[in-house]
Amino acid sequence: MRGSRRTPQELRQLNDAFERAQPAEIIRWAVEAFRPDVALTSSFGADSAALIHMAIQADPAISIRFVDTGFHFPETLQFLEDLRRRFHLNVRVFRTRLAAGDIERLKRERAARPIDDRYCCGEYKVEATERALAGLRCWITGLMREEAPTRRHTPIVEVLESGMTKVAPIAGWTAKQLYAYMQEHRLPFHPLWARGYTSIGCALHTQPPVDPRNPRSGRWAGQDKTECGIHDIGKPKRKPT
Repeated sequence: MRGSRRTPQELRQLNDAFERAQPAEIIRWAVEAFRPDVALTSSFGADSAALIHMAIQADPAISIRFVDTGFHFPETLQFLEDLRRRFHLNVRVFRTRLAAGDIERLKRERAARPIDDRYCCGEYKVEATERALAGLRCWITGLMREEAPTRRHTPIVEVLESGMTKVAPIAGWTAKQLYAYMQEHRLPFHPLWARGYTSIGCALHTQPPVDPRNPRSGRWAGQDKTECGIHDIGKPKRKPT
């Protein structure tokens, strides 16, 4: 049943088994089951080097896909290049369809207030992510349950409506476990980590956390928003309330 669609019972059994497995084992299973149609998406955020490091142990040439919204911190783009050189990463960058001139205009106009989220953390980013995932049978992601209430029930393995298998190897890990992995392997944090940024998105609406108990509380601070929308890809559409 190599890479084929699994029944609900088989998925439950797989998830039960993976709850007791190490992330590296889960990634190795995904690579072996879906090669060559498997890729890892990364935001090259605060502690992204951990999952990337785990993935390249399973396959040094694994495809890593990054969506460039045009609104990232310069430090994020430099971090991507630093990790690419250090680990010889196979990174593919997918840019949104928003014109470069519009991106620069929006940066000027919205420098002091939140940007309309459809430009950087909404429809443009979702569309670019869909292009990044096109043709894959397996999508490896860094979702963790403890990061946010919206992620609390994240399965380690799920099958999306398209038939693509989505794998979250560190879903059950804690921030403390991830930090320990980073320390053990002497992996670099994002440059803004040292300045208190524990979750890093686009520059126009990311700040250090406003709630020390919630590492993602600096994302869209003051706005009624907790997710950018890419993790709704392949999920049933929500009915309007």
